[in-house]
Amino acid sequence: MAGKGKKKEITQKERLTKELKSLLPDIDEDGLIFLIQQANVLVHNRRVEKINREVEALKKTQDKKAPPKDSEYFTIEIQKADNGKTFYIIINGRKHFFDTDEIRKIVELCYRPPTKTSALKYLYQFFHHERDEILYDHKIKNEKSPFFDTLFKEIRSTFSLS
Repeated sequence: MAGKGKKKEITQKERLTKELKSLLPDIDEDGLIFLIQQANVLVHNRRVEKINREVEALKKTQDKKAPPKDSEYFTIEIQKADNGKTFYIIINGRKHFFDTDEIRKIVELCYRPPTKTSALKYLYQFFHHERDEILYDHKIKNEKSPFFDTLFKEIRSTFSLS
């Protein structure tokens, strides 16, 4: 007679369900309507909590994959103007006009310093003194901005020092 001495353990939920069922005969129609409405609210809230947890988890995985915000992320393209004497540096879709002397100076700043770190520092100083409107427009605060690294790479891939 295996198993005859063991009694199935009842869970808290089963105990509460049994107690609620035992109370139902004593509850009038209005009380039952109230209980159903409250049960619907509880079920709805639990579903909303589950959805919110899933949304938060999804946001966390997307944040890891997403590129930095616009203030931290820069696309840079360099175009020579039709007249051949001026250039446009297009930063995040906005065109900025540069004359030949400015471009020559920027190219030198990307090639002449002994290290990339010093080149980025000199680029920042140039923009700070000569073209601070670009720093302001793109919310660039210092030489550690990704803007300068992106500009450095674009200049070096577009121009050579002659």
